[in-house]
Amino acid sequence: MRAPHRAAIALGALALAASAALAAQARSTAATAWTRVSGPTQPGAQLGLARTKDGVLHVIWNRGAANTSIFESRFTPAGKPAGTSPVAAGWPGNGGLAVVVMPDGTLRLFTPGVGGITTFTAPAGGGSWSQQSGAAWGGAIAESAYVIGATLTKDGQPVTAWRGNAAEGVPPASIPPDGYEGGMAQSYLATDAASGAVVLAGETNAGQGGAYVQQILPSPGAKVVLGQLAKEWSDGLSARIGAPGVYVANADGKAVKLYRYGGGSKTLAGGPYASATVCAAPDGRLWIAWGDASDGLFVTRSNRAASTFEPVQKLKLAQTTNGGLEFLQCEGSTGPLDLFADVPSGGGAGFWHTHLLAQLSLSAHAAKGKATISARDAGDPVAGVSIAVGGKHLKTDAKGQATLTLRPGPYSATASASGYAPASARFKV
Repeated sequence: MRAPHRAAIALGALALAASAALAAQARSTAATAWTRVSGPTQPGAQLGLARTKDGVLHVIWNRGAANTSIFESRFTPAGKPAGTSPVAAGWPGNGGLAVVVMPDGTLRLFTPGVGGITTFTAPAGGGSWSQQSGAAWGGAIAESAYVIGATLTKDGQPVTAWRGNAAEGVPPASIPPDGYEGGMAQSYLATDAASGAVVLAGETNAGQGGAYVQQILPSPGAKVVLGQLAKEWSDGLSARIGAPGVYVANADGKAVKLYRYGGGSKTLAGGPYASATVCAAPDGRLWIAWGDASDGLFVTRSNRAASTFEPVQKLKLAQTTNGGLEFLQCEGSTGPLDLFADVPSGGGAGFWHTHLLAQLSLSAHAAKGKATISARDAGDPVAGVSIAVGGKHLKTDAKGQATLTLRPGPYSATASASGYAPASARFKV
């Protein structure tokens, strides 16, 4: 059965500076290639996403309501399909799917089943899955969970979350009897790369409702309810890679915001957007995506400090994806972004996938016959970028710059680098 709509977070007005002009400055992409992963009938509510050390992205999805079939599709580091394998057949529902890469490189999947959350394992390459017998936890509440969370503690132990409950272990030695927050329609987990703190986030029906965020391990932290529920949309949670901080992204029908647990909130764009998500990129960067069927999708990536952002890319939805937009998920741990959009209705129903490269900003300064060309990523210098200008070829240094002597006249510089879309800049000497 198709999952209920998910409610948005209306983030509070916290103390970081807003940058609502981002969407107005969006670069429209010439073409966006979309490939359907699941659907069109009963495609489930959530994908399981995990990338193994070889760069392959493993996407777990289901088809059907009762007697669901669960599948694994693999995508290369370049975002190309690389095969699909069955995980399970005759499954009792099409609820949430969450998958992690274990410390030994194997894959572990969590999904609601008979008796609660159940688990499957596969080798590092995926393709062959086995259910772990005798392991089910959470009972009837977990059986009905349609967006669940999974993460690893700093010492590699799995933690799972469902409807505001969370527990460590497979199966858990114990489960907090009252949960962390009742009524949560969706539960996400992330582990802070610096402190090892495990953070739970999702929706709450407490008070006027809103986003609920709390550290749960190694000990409970401050409970934070951010704003009031606005519309039936969705949010996302991510920790950074190699840097501190756990972040929530949301669209509440009025604006898209990014909140750091224990910190502040930054407005990325104002507008009636339906959904938002956030996922980690290398060196502490974050990918953020948001949008709706009417306005399209917008994507940007932060700098290493997660404080400023690349030029926003505006994506074109495929004609077949115009049956609405309900849920966004993403994975960007190798640099480029694999983005998944959930279309809830029509002939294009299901989860759709596209692969995006990061954006370079290229600028040039010329004086006295010399030109200095700078390559930046959200303000950070990018070394090793190949620059072509005036028939000459050179690379940027550690400061993201390349300097050369040119005769007077107009020039066009082009730049290319692994993981980035090409960039260009015009200037005069």
